[in-house]
Amino acid sequence: MSDLMLDVDQAGELKAAFRRGDWTNAEIKRLSEGDVLSQVRRVIQGSAVIVVKKEEFLLDTIVRVNRSVRPAYPDWVDKVMNPELESTGPAEYDLATSIALWLHEGQQGGVVTGQVIYAYLNEHDLLRSCLSLQDALEIQKNGVAVFQKVFGDKIVYFWKSVVQNRDDRNLHVPCLYVHGDRVVLHWDWLGHDWDDGEPAVRFAS
Repeated sequence: MSDLMLDVDQAGELKAAFRRGDWTNAEIKRLSEGDVLSQVRRVIQGSAVIVVKKEEFLLDTIVRVNRSVRPAYPDWVDKVMNPELESTGPAEYDLATSIALWLHEGQQGGVVTGQVIYAYLNEHDLLRSCLSLQDALEIQKNGVAVFQKVFGDKIVYFWKSVVQNRDDRNLHVPCLYVHGDRVVLHWDWLGHDWDDGEPAVRFAS
């Protein structure tokens, strides 16, 4: 191949391009070393593409709960079913390492009502290890990215804080899920069916 010669216009275009890109002299020198230019040529010819590395941000999965303050329940709540457990639990924990998702055996490949789940947790003294409304409110503050990192697309339930509705006496349990760009707190009626995408959140033993 004959020696490559740049005319004045081509040299000027390259110089202007380097200036637009805020290139440093060291970066221009690096471009001329090894096979860097040959790699750039492959991109121009269409046989290679440039992949931009995404910066990974560390997500804060630490939850801090002030359990000396009673959480605010909805106006329709008549009573908390397990008030003795309301203030129990650690003041600080890591969602990434300190919690576990639990399913009733009826949820594994099938469905079971919330009433059955609640009765089982009560009978086997498992409510104490479940997370509460206070935990749900603090986890909600951590935002969508943290929620999806820990829970994915699941709807997660906080069984320590089952309440009774003053109007119809039905029982409800708080849950969290992602809707759009928000983590939403919802109260689910225990008469509904639960499947394997709706686990309880418990502290890992």
